[in-house]
Amino acid sequence: MDSAPDSEAYDVLIGMIVGAHALRGEVRVAPETDFPERFARLEMISVAPKGAAARLMKPVAARAHTGKSLVLLRLEGVEDRDTAEALRGATMHVRESDLTPLPEGRYYEFQVLGLTVVTEEGRDLGEIVDIIHTGANDVYETPVAMIPAIAQIVREVDLEGGRMVVRWVEGLEK
Repeated sequence: MDSAPDSEAYDVLIGMIVGAHALRGEVRVAPETDFPERFARLEMISVAPKGAAARLMKPVAARAHTGKSLVLLRLEGVEDRDTAEALRGATMHVRESDLTPLPEGRYYEFQVLGLTVVTEEGRDLGEIVDIIHTGANDVYETPVAMIPAIAQIVREVDLEGGRMVVRWVEGLEK
């Protein structure tokens, strides 16, 4: 594996390679990001094939796959279809410092998962174990409650403190 330019971990998932594209080594990536354009500007990506050690790879070019929700990505050192196909199933990760900044009050899923949720009155609702994507808004799931990710309910998010404060209303309990 190439050495990382610094000690920051490449642990934020941004996509999975789902196959090869054409003959010149492009891979098809199913993005796990709201910012698929990020692939074109990244300096390095950690690529972790199934059953093999992760390695840092340099993106050479990226473009949206017409009509599909995929990204076509060229990686340095991947020059043919066989090499690209060998990466099928690999996950792709970046450093937290490579993330696109979000507007105030918006958070990445990995930042929210695991937060301890308490009500304004101090009742412990447990940790967020899942995020359910609905048409209207996300819903944060804890062992005892389903919490709509809306400003009227989510009153405070303290990432450094590892907690979320919510307004309790009837109907949130599981």
